[in-house]
Amino acid sequence: RYSLSFTDVGEGQGNYLPDFNGANGKVYRYVEPLNGQKQGRYEPVMKLVTPKRQQVLSVATDYTIDANNVIRTELAMSNYDANTFSTRHSGDDAGVAARVQYSNTALLNRTKGLQLTSSVDYEMVQEKFTPLERLRYVEFTREWGLPLEQTGVRPSVREHIFRASSQLKSKAGNALTYQFMTYQRNDDYQGAQNIVQHAFKAGGWQFNNQFALTRFNRQNNKGSFLRPVVDVSKQLKQLASMRLGFRYTLERNELNNAEADTLAGTSFSFDTYSVYLKSDESKKNKYGLTFYTRSDKYPVLKEFIRGDRSYNINFQAEVLKSARHQFLFNTTFRQLDVYDEKVSRQKEDRTLLGRAEYLVNEWKGFVVGNMLYELGAGQEQRRDFTYLEVPAGQGEFTWNDYDSNGVQTLNEFEIAAFQDQAKFIRVFVPTNEFTKANYTTLNYSLTFNPRVVLGGAEAAGFSKFIARFNLQTSMQKSKKSMARGDFEFNPFKYSLVDTALLTLTTSFINTLSFNRFSSKWGFDISNLQNTGKSLLTYGYESRKLNDWVAKARWMISPSFTLNINSKYGQHGLFTPSFGNRNYDLLVRNVEPQLVFVNRTVFRLQSSYKYDVKQNEAQWGGEEAVSHSIISEVKYNVLQNSSVIGRFTYNNIEYPHPTNTTVSYIMLDGLLPGSNYLWSVDFTKRLLNNVELNFQYEGRKPGEARTVHIGRASVRALF
Repeated sequence: RYSLSFTDVGEGQGNYLPDFNGANGKVYRYVEPLNGQKQGRYEPVMKLVTPKRQQVLSVATDYTIDANNVIRTELAMSNYDANTFSTRHSGDDAGVAARVQYSNTALLNRTKGLQLTSSVDYEMVQEKFTPLERLRYVEFTREWGLPLEQTGVRPSVREHIFRASSQLKSKAGNALTYQFMTYQRNDDYQGAQNIVQHAFKAGGWQFNNQFALTRFNRQNNKGSFLRPVVDVSKQLKQLASMRLGFRYTLERNELNNAEADTLAGTSFSFDTYSVYLKSDESKKNKYGLTFYTRSDKYPVLKEFIRGDRSYNINFQAEVLKSARHQFLFNTTFRQLDVYDEKVSRQKEDRTLLGRAEYLVNEWKGFVVGNMLYELGAGQEQRRDFTYLEVPAGQGEFTWNDYDSNGVQTLNEFEIAAFQDQAKFIRVFVPTNEFTKANYTTLNYSLTFNPRVVLGGAEAAGFSKFIARFNLQTSMQKSKKSMARGDFEFNPFKYSLVDTALLTLTTSFINTLSFNRFSSKWGFDISNLQNTGKSLLTYGYESRKLNDWVAKARWMISPSFTLNINSKYGQHGLFTPSFGNRNYDLLVRNVEPQLVFVNRTVFRLQSSYKYDVKQNEAQWGGEEAVSHSIISEVKYNVLQNSSVIGRFTYNNIEYPHPTNTTVSYIMLDGLLPGSNYLWSVDFTKRLLNNVELNFQYEGRKPGEARTVHIGRASVRALF
């Protein structure tokens, strides 16, 4: 009958609050007003977005009077219609902006390359002019005491800017610049700014200094913005050309309310001091040490009160000279002290951020790999999600109505076992809930190949035996845990079920191969470990997978090959909010396979698979035993066509209910008893780069009805 769309209208402005009850999609609960005051922040309303039209035309000209004098002009016109369906206020759609600039360059001393550049420009922007992107640099509003958040796409005021500047610059790069600027708006705002910049290099010394002072008046307020910057450094040639430097910055924005004679809440003031020591930047191996401190002051009545101060130490190094071993390191320690809790907007804290990366290629490629370690602190955001229906085969999840009530709930969606069942995608939605967290990340990837050292096929005796081994190992582990005031260095500290663990993603892969490069025989042993934990709005969801996989191959003759695949693993899902979804499966299977190949024309493979899945007793104790016979045949016709047929008979013993999450996982989407699966794939190449493909799949799961699926596609190869 109705499809409601709830919108966040602000705290105390609505009658609804979000409520979790397991349904797919957000649920909102009505809260009765208290003494006439609304208690929620959501309303069943939809904000309509009107169709808009925005056009901008600009024309710019540069006229060179002579080699030293240039005039530049620019005229822009905009047409912005906020609602193309409406004719109201259509007369205010057009706006104009213009700018004209005159610059003069004079060479004062040809020998020293001393040059004086002066310019004067004027800019006007109408209140109806609507630019496509911002006209001013990011810090413009802060420097001129304007609100940081500008509402709307239009400036809504008429602006007049006059700017005059002069720069004296030498061939050596030394420069002195002065700029004067006035800024006026038709909302009773007037301001003037003076900026002096100084850059100087001589005898290893470097100076980069700036002094900016802005004074402004708007309506009943007046204020000023002060920003001096002093940056001095010296190259110490007697200490391997290291550079020692000092930097000081101050920003003080005062906005005084004339009626109350107090500082406005948007006023701020902070200063920073930093000292740094850096090695020669031209070297491949370089490092640097920096100490800096920042103090924040907050407006209280008529004055600024110091609220807090941070102390920061940063060390960074890059060791890149060696091609076999390279190391990069960067770490920062921050201590925040709060002097006045009443005015400070922060809390005392200690933070450590670090990143170390190591790359190795040693012993002619015997060991190749890299390692990365990171740690730090931040905010972890809770996430909400919903499942959206998409065309069959284009999703990832399937919906099983376990309770047969026709209502989609979050605990009824599983990863689809078959493509035709994949009718839903999961969309994550961020929330406004955050938890302070420590995070650590550890990644590495290493390959050990004795063959390159021992000579491979040329090796003999025990060396030849060792040269047949190959080891590949990699791990990616990212962990976030609740911040409790201490640092988290250990990425393996918490178990998957620990409540202090917020999120966890782990992928650990090891593969040991023997006789990998032989076409006669060989075997591989692999271990795959995947764990994951997510912080969602309804709580935690944890998954784990730990598989040991063994594969052996033996070419009996040029036509026959014997493969044996085996797996021993543990798969688990733990969701405290949905007890019916939890499981911890022990998986064991073995599959011998015989393959017959007749040149490149014909291939036939048959296998038998014995599979046992057993759920832990505390999660239900279910057990599934399956016996599968699998056959596959491929026939190539005239090098441009191929036919692939596959048939599987799977008999499953499962004396338990089949309308649960664990049953869908243990049965692989099938049913107890006899299951039949078959498929035919026909591919034909046309015109050498166009492929025509037809696919037919069918399955008969247990006592359920037969499912038939057909697909056709055309693919172009480039």
